[in-house]
Amino acid sequence: TYACCEDVDEACTAQLFSILSNWLPTWCPTSMSQLKSVEARILQCLQNKFLARYVSLPNQNKIWTVTVSPEQKDHTPLVMVHGFGGGVGLCVLNMDSLSTCRTLHTFPLLGFGQCSRPAFPRDPERAEDEFVTSIETWRETTGIPSMILLGHSLGGFLATSYSIKYPDRVKHLILVDPWGFPLRPTNPSEIHAPPTWVKAVASVLGRSSSLAVLRVAGPWGPVRKLSIY
Repeated sequence: TYACCEDVDEACTAQLFSILSNWLPTWCPTSMSQLKSVEARILQCLQNKFLARYVSLPNQNKIWTVTVSPEQKDHTPLVMVHGFGGGVGLCVLNMDSLSTCRTLHTFPLLGFGQCSRPAFPRDPERAEDEFVTSIETWRETTGIPSMILLGHSLGGFLATSYSIKYPDRVKHLILVDPWGFPLRPTNPSEIHAPPTWVKAVASVLGRSSSLAVLRVAGPWGPVRKLSIY
């Protein structure tokens, strides 16, 4: 009877592990070379003509850019800005339909995907301005006079910030689940200091990118085959 119970426990444990491994986010080995390989396979899903290349900015940073339906020059182009942790493959299944009658451009923000990894200012407003400036410099370099700007999540926040600073460059602004931050209270009585443990965690994590650990550990993740549809 005891041996039978042991077998049942092992079977239940194995089933629970299988359920959790399928439900939890998968940690797969990654590196820049693997990213390029996987992204090339993802872009094979596109039916419309596309160009993928680096756009070099005057400050030596490079922005990886994918342009779908470059021959569609009669309408204002659509420019897509991804969210936190995303990249050009985020909306690949929508790109053909979105580029049916207009050119579509998408690119990773600096620090993401195949783009350059510059050192950003620690001040939030200066970091935001650097993102916005990089988008404007990218637009100038690619020669786009005006655009329909679509931003998702963090990209929505930056697209809004860009539109406020350069309203004459944006014909339409489309926000998909955008980020936002409340204004800092001006009344001192409304400002509440965070708990000590929150300050301690922020002090440790604030010294590096929140994705730095994943980037360093990426090549040593467990192997798991992925299917690209």
